[in-house]
Order: sequence, then C-alpha cells, then structure tokens
Amino acid sequence: MSDIDDDFDDDFNDDEDQDAKLAEETENKEKGRRTSLEKRRLIDQLLEEKRLARELQDDLDDDFDDDFEDDFDDDF
Repeated sequence: MSDIDDDFDDDFNDDEDQDAKLAEETENKEKGRRTSLEKRRLIDQLLEEKRLARELQDDLDDDFDDDFEDDFDDDF
C-alpha cells in the first residue's frame, strides 16, 4: 500500500514542479517585457528631449542671426 502512495506523491510533486517552473518562466518573460518597454519609453523620452533642445537651439540661432543681420544693415 505504501508503494502506491509513494508513486502518487512523486507524480504529484513532478506536476507541481513543472507548473512552478512554467509559472516562473512566464513571470520572468513578463518582467523582461516590462523592462524592455520601460527602457524603450526612456529612450523615446531622451530622443524627444534632444529633438526639442535642438529645435530650441536652432530657433535661438535663427533669432540671433536675424538680429545680427538687422543691426548690420542699419550701419550702412
């Protein structure tokens, strides 16, 4: 009788181990996916900030060039 009980317990533990491994793998994949999305969002934000900074610098340069041209034309 104890042989049957031992076999049943072993089968049950194997199923539990496989389920636990599958759940852990799924959880790790989900964490990896979330981490990738967070990294992508940070990269997108950084690129957007650089683009805005470049636009602002270009606008400032254009304003400076316009002011300089106006002043230069006034001298003649």
